[in-house]
Amino acid sequence: MAASSSDPIPGRTGLVDPATADVAQAPQRKRRDRDDPHADQVAWKPGAEKRLKSRPIHPMVMLEPKGMDREEWTSLHNDERLHDLQLAEAFGTRSYAVIWTFLRQLEALCDERWWDEEHRQWRIDEPTFNTILALVGSVKPRNEMEAAFAAQMAATHMLTMKVSARAIKYEWDTKTVAVASKLARTFAMQMEALHLMRGKSRTARQSIKVRKEIHQHVHYHAAGGAGETGGQSHGRSAHAPDQCNALPSPDESGRVVPLPSRARKAAL
Repeated sequence: MAASSSDPIPGRTGLVDPATADVAQAPQRKRRDRDDPHADQVAWKPGAEKRLKSRPIHPMVMLEPKGMDREEWTSLHNDERLHDLQLAEAFGTRSYAVIWTFLRQLEALCDERWWDEEHRQWRIDEPTFNTILALVGSVKPRNEMEAAFAAQMAATHMLTMKVSARAIKYEWDTKTVAVASKLARTFAMQMEALHLMRGKSRTARQSIKVRKEIHQHVHYHAAGGAGETGGQSHGRSAHAPDQCNALPSPDESGRVVPLPSRARKAAL
């Protein structure tokens, strides 16, 4: 039986021919019912709201088309002076030339563009541009040199994400995987260099203390006359908890029993 215009493509079950499919008649996906958040999440929410409001507000740029695939940077609000101050704070400068140069350089990192049919030109992805601008502002550069370093870190991050996405898609491409790994290490080194630049070294240091202890053992030997046992008193000091008397000597004078020599030992 021949397939109709609404039937799936022959030999490919579940796929619809896009040339004949009516998208308007496609069934809408029903949204599943969702459960209420967990009690721990509800308790965590007020603290998260407080932390959110304590974070700085980074400057955002709205892009207006100017024709010939060019765009103009404008503010999201009507206070132009406030917007200039935000940009100056983000780049650690008071120079409009520095601000303009950095914005142009960051704009070049946004290679993903979309076609604006109304203005008949290619447009820059505005969320991507503002994300890069927020990355630079989060470093809080104190001068133009630190702003340049922050811009390089943002460029490294963008490149790392793009190369990593390609490495995941083409996992057999070992060269791409190696490049993604090197870029990740480069970003880590840049973070470490930023902390060193600001005197905040995160290098772990282990402190080892050597302590010398001297233990001295003193033995007390008390020699006296014959006691009740008729022998020598040869034991520990009076402070010893397990004090005991020495074995009795056969000599009435109380002298210590002499040790036999080798000859005497052999004779015995």
